Amino acid sequence: MVLGRRCGPPVFWLLVAALAMAPAPAGTGEGLAPGDRAALLVDPASPALVADPALRHRVAEGPHDFFRYVNGPFREVLCRRQMANGRPHFDVTLHGDPHVEQYSVTEEGRGLADFDEATVGPHVLDLVRFATSLRLAMSERGWDGADELVRVFLAGYADALRNPRHLPPEPRIVARLRARFVRNRNDALARAEGLMEPLPPDKAPSDETLAHTARLLAQVSGWPEASFKVKRFGAQRMGIGSAGDEKYLFRIEGKTPSPQDDVILEVKEVRPAAGGCVHGEAGPDRILKGSSQLAYQAFQYAGGITLEGHSYWFHAWTDNYVEVDIRRDLASLADLTEIARDVGFQLGRGHPGLRGGKESKRLRAALLASLSQEDVAGESRVMAEATTEAWQRYRQRAP
Repeated sequence: MVLGRRCGPPVFWLLVAALAMAPAPAGTGEGLAPGDRAALLVDPASPALVADPALRHRVAEGPHDFFRYVNGPFREVLCRRQMANGRPHFDVTLHGDPHVEQYSVTEEGRGLADFDEATVGPHVLDLVRFATSLRLAMSERGWDGADELVRVFLAGYADALRNPRHLPPEPRIVARLRARFVRNRNDALARAEGLMEPLPPDKAPSDETLAHTARLLAQVSGWPEASFKVKRFGAQRMGIGSAGDEKYLFRIEGKTPSPQDDVILEVKEVRPAAGGCVHGEAGPDRILKGSSQLAYQAFQYAGGITLEGHSYWFHAWTDNYVEVDIRRDLASLADLTEIARDVGFQLGRGHPGLRGGKESKRLRAALLASLSQEDVAGESRVMAEATTEAWQRYRQRAP
């Protein structure tokens, strides 16, 4: 029995025949071809958005929210443009969807999280994606100097390529966000349970399925099967780009029968591997590899399983976890600047990995030699403008 099924594709392509076949321009920084602009459009009357009015409203709130929702077509457009420009590209382990609001803080650490889109492909995809996020965030906050912020981001990337083991200072916003944490185990478990949405009877897994799942989780994690006894579970609907994904939260036994060491386990179905210029594996291995290589701190209880032909990956939640909100959490441009440098370093450290030897040194040297602020700044400027335009058209049509 499959735990549940998501709806169809979340984005309805508003492609006009005369526009859809228009070729993408080859030069980095040139405006988007009409077909690529059309690919970023979203129909607010699409079945997935009609079925989720809260998500439909969230996508309309601002260009950055819209940008988060259209990661798939955004990547496809960027792939076409990058493959057409004739410049050298180097395949690396990609985060796949880096943006400012992926920057997360826990008791243990900080940095980009949510590796659902982790894959392999040209390094420039992550660079332009995050640089576009910086531009949209600055625009929403009314701040100037986006090109300088992109420069800071790329400087952090270059620093990591030169010396990946010398981590930058922790951004000051991290301490402020940690100061909000409530370090009470019972409260943390209660908050997580509050996010568990009951499944309809025809979608809920049977006791037999839960027991089989526990055995699989134990096999891949090395924990005793008794640790995965399910105490409560439900669907999980957080996110914007991932709002339509099949996701669950389980409260499991943990190491002992005591409720104090219960574990909240998030289980997500693995999205199909993207095509175009990226070529990650179809199963959970690409996510697990991406998280282990790119994250500053490794996930706990992380692993992957297959249930009735569907692949899932899982990891434990920490008691306190917060993602940066560009409207609520950024006190000033200085906060965003420090985040930009930190994320640049994280990507520069993780793209080629920390493995030693001549191969790693050659890849780092090649990435450093190919790094162009002009290209990333120009391409992110074009993509930010096109995304904002697509958001404006969505907003005009949204109820």
